[in-house]
Amino acid sequence: MMKRVYFFLGKGGVGKTTSAASLALNLARKGFSVFWASIDPAHNLWDVLGMEWGSGVRRVEGELWAQEVDLESYIRRFLADTTRRMKELYRHLQILNLEGMLDVLRYSPGMEESAVLFALRDLMETHRDKDYLVIDTPPTGLTLRIFSLPFSILLWIDQLKKWREKILERRSIVRTIKGKEALGEGVAQDREGDKVYRELERQEEQARYMAGLLQDGRRVANVLVMNQDRLSFKESCRIRSFLERVAIPLRLILLNKFGLVEGGEVVDEAKVVEAFSPLPVRTLPFVRGDLEREDLVSLGKGWVEELM
Repeated sequence: MMKRVYFFLGKGGVGKTTSAASLALNLARKGFSVFWASIDPAHNLWDVLGMEWGSGVRRVEGELWAQEVDLESYIRRFLADTTRRMKELYRHLQILNLEGMLDVLRYSPGMEESAVLFALRDLMETHRDKDYLVIDTPPTGLTLRIFSLPFSILLWIDQLKKWREKILERRSIVRTIKGKEALGEGVAQDREGDKVYRELERQEEQARYMAGLLQDGRRVANVLVMNQDRLSFKESCRIRSFLERVAIPLRLILLNKFGLVEGGEVVDEAKVVEAFSPLPVRTLPFVRGDLEREDLVSLGKGWVEELM
């Protein structure tokens, strides 16, 4: 049974992938089974591990498995699943050209975020037998939209259910006045018999599960990775502010590539500690050159144990 899911968050280029690799390798070398996935469209998971590119799930070492998630594949699956459900719900409306809508839906706002959320649910279900799941996330903007999506869905569904209830109430009134023949065959008049209402409840249950998971500090640990430069610091502060608004807890701050930035752009460690208090802040030194696998393991000393 999965003990915890780790999300590595932060601005692009701060070292989320190397930090995630350090945690995943250390957990695996402690004897745990680990699945490490990158949902960042700009993958570099295999590069960090010094492995040739490959698709699908691959064994890294011991019980550590990794995958660069194909988001395009999940978008296609999400669209196919959505189309199938729409056909089942609205089969009486033959005028709808659902296949013709696919090209439009693919580029609709929120489609990428919905597909990533779909992917996360699938990964958690598929790898629930692992002890730990480590997720390397996209840069800030996309990640925060993904994290906010379950809460937005819940707000929308709450209103949609109310509107659907009004429709069902009016159908019931029509049936009472004009008889059941007035509504036509197969037209629902109550929640129990209404496929649309049941689908809204299904979507609500899934969104509530994901929202609850993200807010549960026992099952999820969010690690914020940042550098010492001002842009990284300011963006990290915005990430924390957003997470606080939706009650998603942070577990640890990693001040990565410590010592790299010099001059007026430096944000010193004391300022970071003060800004993110009472969260623990751990520094990871800047290492020149390519990191070997043993270097990645060494980077985890002093903070991996705090996340277990």
